[in-house]
Amino acid sequence: MPPSSNRRAESRRLRVGSAAVTLRDVARAANVAQSTVSRALAADPRISVATRRAVQQVARRLGYAPNAFARGLAGGGADVVAVVIPRTAEYTFASGFHLALLKGISRVLQDAGYLLLLSFLEKRDYVALHRSGLCRGVIVLMSRIGDRQVAALRRRVPAVLIPGDPTVPGIASVNFDVAVPVALAMRRLLEIGHRRVGFIGGAPDSLFHRDRLSAFARALGDAGVAADPALVAETNFTPAEAAERALALLTLAEPPTALVCSGDLIAQGVLAAAQKLGLRVPADLSLVSLSALPGQRITAPGIAAVISDFEEAGATASRLLLDLIAGGPPPAAPTLLPTTFDPAGSLAPPRAIS
Repeated sequence: MPPSSNRRAESRRLRVGSAAVTLRDVARAANVAQSTVSRALAADPRISVATRRAVQQVARRLGYAPNAFARGLAGGGADVVAVVIPRTAEYTFASGFHLALLKGISRVLQDAGYLLLLSFLEKRDYVALHRSGLCRGVIVLMSRIGDRQVAALRRRVPAVLIPGDPTVPGIASVNFDVAVPVALAMRRLLEIGHRRVGFIGGAPDSLFHRDRLSAFARALGDAGVAADPALVAETNFTPAEAAERALALLTLAEPPTALVCSGDLIAQGVLAAAQKLGLRVPADLSLVSLSALPGQRITAPGIAAVISDFEEAGATASRLLLDLIAGGPPPAAPTLLPTTFDPAGSLAPPRAIS
């Protein structure tokens, strides 16, 4: 059968079916790979002029209409930002902090006409995600210290980290400035007589945990009080594990008189442990959270806390990324957002000196 007859038969076959013409149909009719069709329709200079024209003619003849997302697969990138979260979806959507970040991110991207792509896979190749054309840039939430995939982003992909990793300079990031509020919290505990102050944080490779533990230890050191390693515990950032760690600390022969938690989810677990032991907050145990959301706090009501606006952090990250996508230079330093200390009603002198 002559080539012209083949083309007419192919066109009739596609018109008879009810399904829309696909990229695969065009590739088959043009006798090229699907990736070649995508690139040809996007006027990719890697495809010769002759091949581009041939593919475009086949696409017009078949009535193929690529959408904006499909055009991104050609390598130029669709109007999509990928948000990578190295945790499970179940954990993410149960965390008020992650939800606030996503709310801020999506608000700015929506106003800019961008779509949001979520990835919860811990071993995702961030550079390949961008090169595939699925997105124009990447925001990484709560990444781990020394993550090689994060390091690979530098100078190769428009990217923003929340929080930043000082071991990987050159990537835009958004951090909370917690030094002063944490120092205020620790000063208040020391002023009212606490010396055995424990800390319950997250995973040791968590940047979020490291920042708060460092601020805690620095504040104690500045006051001339050494942090006791036996009073420091790590968790997977869940209330259940925080309760286990708190029970272990509070049943020591010399238990802490105050506990500082890296965030409200951990404080929630500490409250459960204190209740199980019959301890009252703050009469028997003072409690501080180093990360709480603004407004009503359902997770740990009435707990002294460093208030951090995670929604604004997400919005700031989106604005930074859109600037990078538009060709702007990366910021010379991390973007620091302010925080405040709310003493609330969970601090009291230790029982021994009350």
